[in-house]
This record gives sequence, C-alpha cells and structure tokens, in this order.
Amino acid sequence: MTETLPPAPEGLAGTRKSGKNAAWLVLERLLHVLVAFVVSIVVARSLGKEDLGSLAIGLAFLLLVGSVINPAVQCLLRDVIAKPADAGRLYAASSAAVAIVTTLFYLLMGAVIAATMGFDSTTAIVILVVVGSALLRPFNVVDAWFKMELQSRVAVQIRVAALLLTGAARVALPLLGFSVVAVAWTYVIEAALAGVGMWIAYRRMSDNHHWALDFSRVRGTLKEFLPLLVTSSSALIYLRLDQAMVGWLSGLSEAGLFAIASSMAEAPRFALLALFLSVAPRLLKLKNSDPERYRTELIAVTKVLVLLGYLLTLGLIFIVAPLAPVLLGPGFEDTSLIIVLLALPTPFVCIGGVLLFITNWDRLYREAIVRNAIGAVLSIGLNFALLPAYGAVGAAISSFVAYLWVFFLGAVFARRTRPFFWIGVSSLNPFATIVMLVHRRKKRAQVRQERQELLAAFDEPSRPESKP
Repeated sequence: MTETLPPAPEGLAGTRKSGKNAAWLVLERLLHVLVAFVVSIVVARSLGKEDLGSLAIGLAFLLLVGSVINPAVQCLLRDVIAKPADAGRLYAASSAAVAIVTTLFYLLMGAVIAATMGFDSTTAIVILVVVGSALLRPFNVVDAWFKMELQSRVAVQIRVAALLLTGAARVALPLLGFSVVAVAWTYVIEAALAGVGMWIAYRRMSDNHHWALDFSRVRGTLKEFLPLLVTSSSALIYLRLDQAMVGWLSGLSEAGLFAIASSMAEAPRFALLALFLSVAPRLLKLKNSDPERYRTELIAVTKVLVLLGYLLTLGLIFIVAPLAPVLLGPGFEDTSLIIVLLALPTPFVCIGGVLLFITNWDRLYREAIVRNAIGAVLSIGLNFALLPAYGAVGAAISSFVAYLWVFFLGAVFARRTRPFFWIGVSSLNPFATIVMLVHRRKKRAQVRQERQELLAAFDEPSRPESKP
C-alpha cells in the first residue's frame, strides 16, 4: 500500500516569498519615517517652525491628492486577479482615471489657494510645488503588478533610491541657506525618478501587457473612485484635514508641531499595513476559491496585525514620545503628549486597515461613506471646539476620536460590516492571539516531523535477505 505524505504546513495565508515581499515593503516605510524625521528636524532648526508648517501643509495636501493612487491599486488587485486576460486594459484604465482625478484635484486646490491666500505667499508656492508632484504619478499604478507578483523588492529599491537621493538634497538645501521652496522642488524630482524607474522595470519584467485604452473601463473606474477614495484613504484624510485646520485655526507654528509629531507617530503603522498588503492577493484568491479557509485566515491575519499594533503602541509611548523633545530641541515639548495621543488608536487602525480591503472586495461602499461622513463631522466639530484653545494637542484628540469611530465602532451599526466588527473585537485580546500563534507553530512543527519521518522511511535502503 502506498503511503501519502501529509500536506506541507501552511502559514497565515502566505509563504516564505510573501514574507520577503512584506519585509521589503516594511523596510521602505521605515526608511520613509527616518528620512521624514531627519528632514523635519533640519527644517525646524534651520528654517523655523513656520517654514516647517508651510512644508507640512504642502505634504498634507500632497498625501490627500496622491491618495488617489490607493483606490486604483486596490481595484487592480481585485480585478486583475479575477480577470487576468484583461490586465492591459485594466492598467490603462486605472492610469487614465488617476490622471483625470489628480488633475481635477490640483485645479480645484489651485482655485481655492488663489481665492484665499493668493499666489504670492511662500505657503501657497510650497503647496503648489509639492502637490504638483502628484501629476507625475499616474503610471505608478503598475505597483499593483509588483505586489501581485510578489516582486516588490524591485519597486522598493527604485523608490528608496529616489527617496535617499532627494532626501539628501532636502537635508543639504536648508543647511546651505536655501529656502523652503527649494526643498519643495525635491518632491517633484523624487516623483519623476520613482515613476520613470518603476515604469521601466514593469515593462522589462511583466508579460508585456498590451495597454489599450477602453473609455468604458475608464468611466467604470471613475465611478468607483469617490467611495474608494473615501474608504481607502481615511487615515490620511483625517490626519491631513487636522493638519490643514491646525494651520488655519492655530497658526503655522502649531501646524509644524503637529506635523512632526504626527509623522513620528503615524508613519510606523503604515509598515504594519504593508504586511497585510503583501498577503492581500493570496487572501483574495482564497476568497474566490475557498471561502471557509478565507475566513479562518482573515481572522488570523487580523489578530496578528492587532498584536503587532499593541507592540508598536508601547514603543511609541515609552520610547519615541520621551525622545522626541530631546531630539527636536526647545519649543517642541508638547510633541510627547501628541505622540502618545496619536499612538493610542494604533490597534484600531490595524483593524481598520483590514476593513478597508474588505470594503473594496465586497463593495461595501455605502456603509463606508456613511461611516466616514459621520467621522468627518466628528473630526471637524472637535477641531473647531479644541484647536483655538489647545492647538496641536486638540488636533491629536480629534484624530483619536475619528479613528476610533471610522476604523472600529462605526462598523457595528451596519448589517454587512457587523460580522467584521466582531472579528475586530476578538482580535483585541492579545493573549488569545499568542495562544493561537503557539498552537499553529506546534501544528506546523508536527506536520514537518511527520513528513520527515515518512521521507526517511521511503529513503531507507532495503536490507538484503539473509542466506540460510
């Protein structure tokens, strides 16, 4: 009778290659945090908090406009996996849609700036230059291909090379006496270098998808943009909305204070979401082929992300918050409290990160729009109530409340998102997650041992029969 080997041990809906892919994405986020932190310190010390505030507002609007790329990549991950034969048309439609929406956003922002502050102020120039870099990014939708093929190493190396080159310029320019406007132009150069590099790598490594512009697909993608933009970029929207309102209601100095504190507290958590982004294509394939296993692995991944969120929260509170005022110098004492307030919702943001993908996969747009609309009302109302008296600290409180509602509590009030709310509740128990990980590790070790024993039995040479 022939014995069969037990199945190979399974990970959390991923493989060793997924882990390496995730590691590259995490490395990129960490380098972004490091470069942003160094640039913030140099600009704050060399140019002052007001110029730092101008740059922070420009970056806030850049991330709002640049977040258009997020729904495009999410749509591609979903649609190309479902219809790989249409990949070329899907990429072309997404790129065109990103270009259209980004241009409209930029023109609208220019009109608002012209009506409010004019084009002769330094802040207006910085905003227009920094946000203008988003106009060079429509072809960055090819990043979806690198993620689906687990080839993010190449894309990350290209983006990191551009980041380090322009980051060095951002540090050197203020030290050499150049203004904040010169620093702003480095973001345009970075976008150009990264975009061209990724496009060349995609054309060389992909199956040469034939891009054909289908206007019906472009219209279909545009119809999804509003709900997807709201749902996939909630964290950025609330954070950048707070930054803009701090500059308006409390002044550029408070805007600079909030910007540097939020970059130190917020940026590290994107590394955790990069982990999920790396396994998302595999989860999506499971959703289409094995719904029962998909739910099991979705719960496991959510629990692991939240556990890592707890660890990150502790690191921010007990390491980053005390060190920030020491590194930044006089005038930045309040950064410790702001970092603590922004660190507290980290586990809920991890839950919300998974919810954003489920919203896209299951098209739960109506629930997401209602949840985010209520969150926006809460955020704006709290900003008007708290910013005049508490400045950047009030903005941190507003962000905490908005995150808690949008990424966690708001899900319980909609029938279709309520099941995931209970998944989120179960993931908040770190001890249960640790027990789950230990159990899964023991199970994998047991399966490996059984396989090794059977392989040893198959490889054992047969003994010669003894002669009488």
